[in-house]
Amino acid sequence: MSGKKLPVLFGIHNHQPLGNFDRVVEHLTATCYRPFLKAVSSESAIRLSLHISGPLLLWWERNNPGMLDLVADMVSSGQAELLSGGFYEPVLAAIPRADRREQIQRLSSYLETRLGGKPRGLWLTERVWENQIIEDLLDCGIEYVLVDDRHFLVSGFQEQQLNGYYVTEAEGRCLKVFPIDETMRYLIPFRAMTELERYLRSVFNYGSMAIYMDDGEKLGAWPGTHRWIYEDGWLNDFLENAARWADDFVEWMTFSQVMEKVQPKGICYLPTASYEEMEKWTLPPDRALRLECLIKSLGTQARDVYRPFLRGGHWKNFFVRYPESNLMHKRSIEVSRLSLGKCREFPEMRELALSSQCNDAYWHGIFGGLYLPHLRNATWNALLKAESGLRAGQRISVCMSDVDCDGRDEVRITSGRLSAVIDPYRGGQVRELSFLGAAHNYCNGLTRRHEAYHDVLRETISRGEIETPAGEWEEGIPGIHGLNGVPEKSLLDDLIFDWYERNSFVDHLFDPGATLDDYRRCDFREWGDFANQPFKVQIKDNTVNCSREGGIYHLRGDKKSLTLIKNYAFQESGELVIVSYRLKNTGHETISCRFGVEWNLFPAFLVFGNGDLLVDGVPRPFNETWEADAGSIYVSDRDPGCGLSIRVGQGASLWGFPVETVARSGSGYEKIIQAIAIMAHWSLDLRPGEEWSKKILVNRT
Repeated sequence: MSGKKLPVLFGIHNHQPLGNFDRVVEHLTATCYRPFLKAVSSESAIRLSLHISGPLLLWWERNNPGMLDLVADMVSSGQAELLSGGFYEPVLAAIPRADRREQIQRLSSYLETRLGGKPRGLWLTERVWENQIIEDLLDCGIEYVLVDDRHFLVSGFQEQQLNGYYVTEAEGRCLKVFPIDETMRYLIPFRAMTELERYLRSVFNYGSMAIYMDDGEKLGAWPGTHRWIYEDGWLNDFLENAARWADDFVEWMTFSQVMEKVQPKGICYLPTASYEEMEKWTLPPDRALRLECLIKSLGTQARDVYRPFLRGGHWKNFFVRYPESNLMHKRSIEVSRLSLGKCREFPEMRELALSSQCNDAYWHGIFGGLYLPHLRNATWNALLKAESGLRAGQRISVCMSDVDCDGRDEVRITSGRLSAVIDPYRGGQVRELSFLGAAHNYCNGLTRRHEAYHDVLRETISRGEIETPAGEWEEGIPGIHGLNGVPEKSLLDDLIFDWYERNSFVDHLFDPGATLDDYRRCDFREWGDFANQPFKVQIKDNTVNCSREGGIYHLRGDKKSLTLIKNYAFQESGELVIVSYRLKNTGHETISCRFGVEWNLFPAFLVFGNGDLLVDGVPRPFNETWEADAGSIYVSDRDPGCGLSIRVGQGASLWGFPVETVARSGSGYEKIIQAIAIMAHWSLDLRPGEEWSKKILVNRT
């Protein structure tokens, strides 16, 4: 290489999560992916490195094969280089080694067979780096990987050292590592060409290359970007300037091309890391807010100096923050292991198991992720379809097993038709109730939790304006972190946080004066110590006996002893569960309160809108609060096999409300229904030694 021009590496990552709606992917393809790639393909000066995830490739294959032909033409002409990754876009460090290798090999094979490009490099999902993946990448034929420049900065490198690539190793085997330039990620496409050119010329004076790689959705799908890029002329300006720069001081190259012409800058060893925002999102809210305050307190100059040493948590901490995510993740691994030995016999089941590892539903940041019910539903649907095929004909089995890997055993119920998890350490609650024939988990809800951005929401509404992000620019638009408009004040009324996890068969003993709205606000004055406390468990055949010698605490705080026993009996068919309750006053005083059994149900119609909630045959609005004196609850669904019946018998009062979260997304704040909470409750008046009993039947219809 002559050294007279600056190599500019320009990479795009296009991905849509498993379970995203067809209309969304179709819109993004028409308004973002296709117009950008079509325009770039017409400018011969530009070389492009391109990563497209498996879910998006499969969608294009089914619905828009012309997109694949467009990419294949760019590869054939030498304009585009393809990058591998996990086929279903898993976080590679979060899945078993065998799965990690298979995911990479599947995408590499698809790219070579369908698009004509054998990948040498890999796009690292969410830039989550752990050294344990190095050997697997190398064994899959991967020569280089892309990470954030922050990965280098937190390990001691200085910013001026990062305009080039490095080599890391594991047991003497070498992998090349490219640090993605953060400054360029914030310039493209949000700033005018004058700023981008100024920056590229500054890199030309001291660096070996300029490295850009980021989400393709920034190029027309993020708020405000479509107008800025396609209507206001940013893309035309970019293409014109790209050609002009190529004649002047820039050489557009792919990552593979630059490795042939430029030597690595040296060796590197990177710590476990992701990008800066992700490391903040994975922290508990109070810690995230403290970290943000600390960073702001340093002032602009000191912030730039010390910021690399102020770090958040690791991506896997989302499994700590969200038990729903952790259970889903561990169940996905369980099904993957079940399918691994049966790949040849059940190839479709293996494919489904791998697809359930798609990362988006397992975490939450500025985009919805875990908070989006249709993404969680797609993950559960995939792993349950796989499990249904793999367990076909299996008789019911009930055993103790540490399902969620927290060091404590849960009760695991499996058969060819049913998958369930009961947690003795969380009130004997049912954390999963999945009917395999319908491939649906009725416990796929989400607890209402405090998030760090809820404090930002309160401050924003209090100020009555959006705080302008630090930094000024000559011309451009805000990035994804610069939200427009003031959120509705009414959102503050919906910032409700639960003190117990929203599973099913949660047992409450509470104030008789509590109201439906108290229940909705999770402030119905719980007197008992049963809802989320440990139960003793005994298993006999297909029955699970949960018992707790607890009590209720009222007024003076004195304990009134009470024993609660609930017995789960699973029928051999796997589609009927009989739950028998027995409460006994074991103290010396009369106990007077309300006793309630709560379910947090996730019907399929919360995603697809094609069902009803019936109480004693009368329709009830699932998106409003309601109350009734009734003996049966029926969730009907137009998808065959997704119906659920709960029969509690006469004499019960029922309360219901939608469990709504206030979540931040790329376009602002929104309320999302995560489940339908229903509590059947009865008046309880027990003299010393007296008992009360009730039988509840739950079955798939």
